[in-house]
Amino acid sequence: MILVDTSVWIDFFNGHQSVESAYLRTCISDAHPLVVPGLVLTEILMGLRTESDATRVADGLSGFDEAPPLDTRDSRKAAQIYRECRNRGRTIRSTIDCVIAQLCLRHGYELLAKDRDFESIAQVFPLRRVAIPMMVHDRPNPKSQQS
Repeated sequence: MILVDTSVWIDFFNGHQSVESAYLRTCISDAHPLVVPGLVLTEILMGLRTESDATRVADGLSGFDEAPPLDTRDSRKAAQIYRECRNRGRTIRSTIDCVIAQLCLRHGYELLAKDRDFESIAQVFPLRRVAIPMMVHDRPNPKSQQS
């Protein structure tokens, strides 16, 4: 199962051409199991301008699996991720990224993200990042073909 970070969803919804958003598009069309944590949903919805957009996006994302709720153990482990990275010279900029990394570590999710904080975390913890196949780079974006 793949946990998709906010950075990739934003590119996807905005039609931004990135390798990660192209891979997400492939995962959706191939019905690959994806998980959306509540924190990611919150971040996505915070960036939308209208309630109608927020409702439409929330409804669309509700079709994917929801990550299990956080517990105290996750909070402690996320703080540990931050401290251990900082102690190794890799300061993580986002508390939420530490929590998302912890969810991936705890539940065995692969992570699809663009955020450099996850690169730093993966240097210290066994965070599994999605290896995007080269052929995804060659797939056309359906939006770019519409005139």
